[in-house]
Amino acid sequence: MPFPEGLPTTLLTYTAVNPAGGGPATGTVEFAPTVPAITLPGHETVFTGRGTYAFDALGRLVDGDQIGVRLLPNDVPDANPTTWAWLVTVRVTGAPARSFYIRLSTSQPTVDLAALDHADPARAQYVLVPGPQGEPGPAGPAGADGAPGEQGPKGDTGEMGPQPPLGAAGAGPTIALRSDDPTTTNPRTPLAHAGSHAPGGTDPLTAAAIGAETPDGAQAKADAAQQAAITAAAADATTKAQAAQTAAVQAAATDTTSQVASHTAGTDPHSDRAWARARFLPTATSRRRDLPDPALADGLHTGTAPTITTTQTTTPTSGYIKYAPPGVALTGTDVTGPFTYAGAGGFQIGTSGANLSYVKPTSRYPNTYDSGQSVWALEFSTDAAVFQLRFQHQTAAMYRLSIDGRKATELMQPVGGTTAGSGHMMTVDLGSSAPRRIRFDFSTVPFGGIYLPPSATMWSSPLQGGRFMVLGDSISDGSAQNTGGGAGTWFARAARLLGAPDAWEQGRGGTGYTAAGSFATFGTRAAADVIAWAPTRLVIWGGYNDNTGSQSAIATAAADLYVQIRAGLPDCEVYVIGCWAPTGSPGASITNTDTTLRTAAAAAGYPFISPVTGSVYDATGALVVTHGPWITAGNAAAYIGGDGVHPTDAGHVYLSRRIVAAVRELMPA
Repeated sequence: MPFPEGLPTTLLTYTAVNPAGGGPATGTVEFAPTVPAITLPGHETVFTGRGTYAFDALGRLVDGDQIGVRLLPNDVPDANPTTWAWLVTVRVTGAPARSFYIRLSTSQPTVDLAALDHADPARAQYVLVPGPQGEPGPAGPAGADGAPGEQGPKGDTGEMGPQPPLGAAGAGPTIALRSDDPTTTNPRTPLAHAGSHAPGGTDPLTAAAIGAETPDGAQAKADAAQQAAITAAAADATTKAQAAQTAAVQAAATDTTSQVASHTAGTDPHSDRAWARARFLPTATSRRRDLPDPALADGLHTGTAPTITTTQTTTPTSGYIKYAPPGVALTGTDVTGPFTYAGAGGFQIGTSGANLSYVKPTSRYPNTYDSGQSVWALEFSTDAAVFQLRFQHQTAAMYRLSIDGRKATELMQPVGGTTAGSGHMMTVDLGSSAPRRIRFDFSTVPFGGIYLPPSATMWSSPLQGGRFMVLGDSISDGSAQNTGGGAGTWFARAARLLGAPDAWEQGRGGTGYTAAGSFATFGTRAAADVIAWAPTRLVIWGGYNDNTGSQSAIATAAADLYVQIRAGLPDCEVYVIGCWAPTGSPGASITNTDTTLRTAAAAAGYPFISPVTGSVYDATGALVVTHGPWITAGNAAAYIGGDGVHPTDAGHVYLSRRIVAAVRELMPA
């Protein structure tokens, strides 16, 4: 849904390149406002929620057909609230997720996210900070002169200076003595006469006569000095109190800002989410009442059966228009098709030759074009009566066509190719022209585009029901005992029954919690194969390949995986399925592994489903219901293949029903 007309937006572009080899990176970028909702005057719309967008085959961030993503600027006039930011989380395949904050302005019609990206992996979180301090302003006018200070203390009397010689004696009765007059050298001791200067004496001294202070004057000066000291002390105390108050207010404001920023960035600032998750299914968004009718969700198409033929050629019917996968070079009348990919991501074209015309996903370990994800789906809508699918034939290539949400066949079908590595055209004749939603489920099929007659049109088919994923082993990824490999297991059927067409089968045979097989353990694969693609519902099913090992090692690996999933997918609905038991009398190592995983799931706050007993436990570890063992001595022959381990086609149909029934027990009504 586009933004309302007239509303300012900013187009955010981003291109990610893999530093190893220089090829386009794969992954997603999530944009989330730091406030729960935004309203704008004149627009009867509440802007809320977040969005996740993937890179195309050239490593460009895209929103459908649009290169880049349009976002609401953070300074739209009169917005409520007025202050908020965008939290950006970049998840690139093979690298840890990075989160940082950005602010966009209405004055910026286009912004390259690379210019805002904080690429230092040591700084995983960022908060908004003030900009650098500006240049100092001009000096203000000089203030008025202050009052004169108090007079300082009287200094010590200096030494007497040299005396000049006396002059000659004068004549007359009043003369000056000569310097050598005997009277000047005859020492005499004066007679005591202090009494004559005392009050009442013959020669009393007064205070004024000797320059001494009177009692009243001394008292007045003492009073003035005391008042001055009091005034000075009060002024100094007031100044210091004001300075202390200002410092306290500033410190409190700084601390408050820091606390608010930390609170805003926190995933669980009050610990209430952790409390709720320990008691309830984490932020459950799926309810039983929203599930589709099982008879319709996994039912067959009832209309006219399509006619399907395959020819080894890359030349379409004359005049047909090519709708190419994003990333494939266009020529002539070619256009890029509005395709919706499901079940996989990180689609890339090959690096040379014919591979340049075909795309494959790389969202599963080891995340490369040649050995990545082989199970995925393609959806689009068209009114064409006939269309052609171009693909590159592989030895194990299979497909299944669905029309308007109904399977044309129960099982996956061979594509009908002849020479592996060569281009082929599959022509699908639907019998009449009408608007239809088309889906292809693929197993090992490089995709080269859809060709339509010029009178027909094509449009996008958005998915619904969230992203459903399984992290598992060959019980989910398929084996020689079932048709269609990973596209023909319990998982695809369970996804349809749970109303989740975007079903990501991330299983790898031989792997588990501690077992790497030919690939990697669950814990090693989780970041790139699971967390990077942000599923809304996740099933973790493993343990069979681990069961002969150390139970303590299994427990540690399971606990570490669950912590990793909780941190990377805090709002995902997670279901842990215990150890697979292909017989009616499982050995001690299988039952012990089942118990070990149940204990680890309860400690992590995840619900648990046991194939051994059929018991269902909630997120606290409390028993909800017991449905009975999945495989028994009575049904093993019908559901387990000749290798004694893997389910047959009938076995996978059966498992899909058992697993969906257990999940429904854990869903709110």
